[in-house]
Amino acid sequence: MRTVICPRCGEWMDETHPDFPRCVYCGEKLTQCGFCRAFPGDGKKCPRAKGHPIVYSSTDLNCPYFTPKLVARHVHPLLSSSVRWQMAASLLFTFSVLLVAFLSRPVPQKVLVAATAPSQVAIGDLLEVRMLVKTYANQPVRLKLDRRLLSDFQLIGMSPLPSQVTQQGQFYEFVLPVSVDPQPITVKFKCTRVGEYAMRATVMTTPKNQAEWQTKVKVVKQTDVPKQPKGLAVIAMVLWR
Repeated sequence: MRTVICPRCGEWMDETHPDFPRCVYCGEKLTQCGFCRAFPGDGKKCPRAKGHPIVYSSTDLNCPYFTPKLVARHVHPLLSSSVRWQMAASLLFTFSVLLVAFLSRPVPQKVLVAATAPSQVAIGDLLEVRMLVKTYANQPVRLKLDRRLLSDFQLIGMSPLPSQVTQQGQFYEFVLPVSVDPQPITVKFKCTRVGEYAMRATVMTTPKNQAEWQTKVKVVKQTDVPKQPKGLAVIAMVLWR
């Protein structure tokens, strides 16, 4: 048994390998005449092959006299092709087990949010956003509002009252009481500017357990608001993360 070194990629491969003479690493054909010790040169007659045909580097005669130029004569048992294939199979099996264990680990429960808000309001009127939040963890609910939203709307009130308010970058975070049952949350704003606004809020218990609500609201002048109906409520989308 000979262990051939692939001239293209330098990997070792036994002649008894089922894929021989095709290198399993780069796909090179290892029995080409150019890789034989008896190769006379392109366009010359081979001195060993039957009939002495004219050969080229890429010629493959499947010759029984083929003698590879690059042979690993003394192969350490730990570096042999069969041992390396066994090690590769073992590593692949270990990786598969770890991947399955990672994917099957428990996934944190999600936060469920349903919210409504009017699609159009008049300047000076109250804009009331109503949310129903369901969590599966005995932790306080944290409501995050964009600071830019509070610069366009005046925050009038919130129910239930937050126990803590902090500023985090572009957001204000309101810490609400713990509730096992679905918790209604109402946020009231006063409209101060005419325009169209994208409203967004994030409800969370942990950084990995959160949901985002968003909608668009149009603020118009008082004379532009029809009396009946006052506005249609829109169901906001809940975006999972």
